[in-house]
Amino acid sequence: MKLRTLLIHPWLVASIIVATSSCTDYKCNDFSEYRRMPPEGWRYADSIKFEPVHADSLCRGRLVVGITHDDSYRFTELCMEVTHMSDDTLHRDTVRVPVVDRLGTWTGRGIGSSFQLTDTLAAGVHPSGSLVAVRHIMRTDTLVGVNKVGLFFVPEKQDGK
Repeated sequence: MKLRTLLIHPWLVASIIVATSSCTDYKCNDFSEYRRMPPEGWRYADSIKFEPVHADSLCRGRLVVGITHDDSYRFTELCMEVTHMSDDTLHRDTVRVPVVDRLGTWTGRGIGSSFQLTDTLAAGVHPSGSLVAVRHIMRTDTLVGVNKVGLFFVPEKQDGK
């Protein structure tokens, strides 16, 4: 019985440490999601739709778009259009993510042949549950090599910084 009690306590302590360290003095990032792209590629006409739900009905913060690609991606950048509501206005932002540097080296981080990149949109007030659509605007009908597209919401600190 004593051995079992000794094994429970380290797990309890570790759980408390993880739970308290995961949040800082502002609200945690309460939305992040990735969507897998079909193996045949990401079609130009296909928008990836997300519905970020926050703890509050309105949250001030930034949307971050993330992509994961492999070494079959054949372009030097990835251009996307992000459509979302912010400050009671429909916004359509163009996001240009450089995939390789001027020497031809992949700029993303990852393991093996999988690389991840992100880009951040301007801060604004985002209503909980409002639709965010991401689509590629490259000059090709089907984009091959993009494995996943993701969206994160990063809230601002409560003191406005």
